Amino acid sequence: MNKRTRWGGALAVLLCLLLAGCGTREPTPETQKEPVAEPPIVSSARSTEETEPPAPAESASEETEPAPSEKEEPAPAEETEPAPVEEEAPAEAEPEPVPAEPTPAEPEPVEPEEAEPAPEDESWKLILVNAEHPIPEGYSFTTTELRNGHRVDERIYPELQRMFDDARAAGIWPFVNESTRTAEEQQAIMDEYVARYEASGLSREEAEDQAREIVAVPGTSEHQIGLALDIIAELSSDSWSTWQWLEENCARYGFILRYPADKTEITGIGYEPWHFRYVGAEAAEEIMAAGLCLEEYLGALPEN
Repeated sequence: MNKRTRWGGALAVLLCLLLAGCGTREPTPETQKEPVAEPPIVSSARSTEETEPPAPAESASEETEPAPSEKEEPAPAEETEPAPVEEEAPAEAEPEPVPAEPTPAEPEPVEPEEAEPAPEDESWKLILVNAEHPIPEGYSFTTTELRNGHRVDERIYPELQRMFDDARAAGIWPFVNESTRTAEEQQAIMDEYVARYEASGLSREEAEDQAREIVAVPGTSEHQIGLALDIIAELSSDSWSTWQWLEENCARYGFILRYPADKTEITGIGYEPWHFRYVGAEAAEEIMAAGLCLEEYLGALPEN
């Protein structure tokens, strides 16, 4: 008798006892029997366990498999209202960059072109000064002092020096006797001549007229513009030889014989072989070659 059969019988007995105790009908005498004593289940089971060899253990997989247990269903999570999602404000669109106005490029420095020097005003060379053409108001110039103290317009000095050097090389020894004068110096010379003529018995009016033929009235003398020179010879030489050489060669250096012997009616001044005037080389060559005076060359003949 195996273990399962024994357990089955015990269960059947227990079931009958339960039914008998719970029934409502009392048993009839016919069916009432003395209860049959059943061995205690516990002792029967214990003795059986002691005498019967243990049943072979079921496979390890059956013993170790846990009995099914009722799994507690997880409590449903409380439904929570989702937090309102803050809508992100639309990002402000970045303004499109406004193209900057182009900065005007700095002009590249332009090196100034070297301007050609303005042609030199040479009108001063041909300035006409006489009784009818007084010195222009405001006329001025710069002087250079010579070795003997005389002064000339600095612009004529280089040619004057060259002329004197060449004359000396030719055996001629020129010397400047008169040069630039101020108006006061010119007036003093005029007064001196007037006094001489008065002393000779002429009236004041006659003396002045006579003096004007030799000396220019202040303001009308070329000696006041720094371009005229009275040249004589040094004491050891002959002045006539000096004047002759100068008359023949002066034009090469820009000078002319200002008061020729045959031009007195035009110039208003008698012959002065010592008086030389600077006019520039070009004009001097033309004047001396043609035998003219400055008034003729400039077309400024006297009205009378």
